[in-house]
Amino acid sequence: MQIVGFFVQGCTGFGCTVIAAAVTNGLLGTNIGVPYGTLITLPFLYYLGIRSFHNVSWKDLGKIIGLCVPGILVGNFLFHALDPNMAKIFIGAMVTLIALMNIYKHIVKPVILKKPDDENVPDTTGKKIFRYGCLILGGVVHGAFTIGGPLITVYTIEAVKDKEKFRNTMNMVWVILNTWNAFTQLRGGTASSPVLWSSLLIGLPMAAIGFFLGMAFLKKINREQFLRIVYVVLLFVGGNMLVTSLMAAI
Repeated sequence: MQIVGFFVQGCTGFGCTVIAAAVTNGLLGTNIGVPYGTLITLPFLYYLGIRSFHNVSWKDLGKIIGLCVPGILVGNFLFHALDPNMAKIFIGAMVTLIALMNIYKHIVKPVILKKPDDENVPDTTGKKIFRYGCLILGGVVHGAFTIGGPLITVYTIEAVKDKEKFRNTMNMVWVILNTWNAFTQLRGGTASSPVLWSSLLIGLPMAAIGFFLGMAFLKKINREQFLRIVYVVLLFVGGNMLVTSLMAAI
């Protein structure tokens, strides 16, 4: 899952934590799995951030950070307040919802319903409110469980059209947000957990394989077709976490 997740991350600038969340949180528990998901991203985020510093949409980055920060603070509180199993239910529900929304957008609408591309449809106030609302909610989800990427992309994918600049802008978002999350999530003794650090030693080489393959493959793939596969995988991962967590709660 780390190879697959970081392959997506290297291509698109988001997705590694969400794709692997069901596996990492299932194996390690939420209290270790969430900080693990944050820390394993940092070396790769910093590497790409330095390499692509000149090719970032700084204006949109400012909007994203400004609207996500209030949600991040709320999410950090929820991380320490929520019951672990309830947290898994919430993660599963959010990932499933995100996947269904994007499966409709990227598969059902263009392939099955044969509806034309919405690129030229006028931008309305309602659409702008929805996109900005996704940024705030994405901040909450990311602050709590480090899986806010798909919600935050709802804004970014409309604002930044170039695929490399889109990836690089999303990467800078995680440089800032995940650095903050790393400090807040390691409170309460988590930093001294041998399980956390031994898991990172195992996961980092796998993440590196996926990340650098994804970067190399970015110029050779059709991103739209690739995202269709990603969101089908997300539906399976999120749905599995949601169902198993609900059964455990019952």
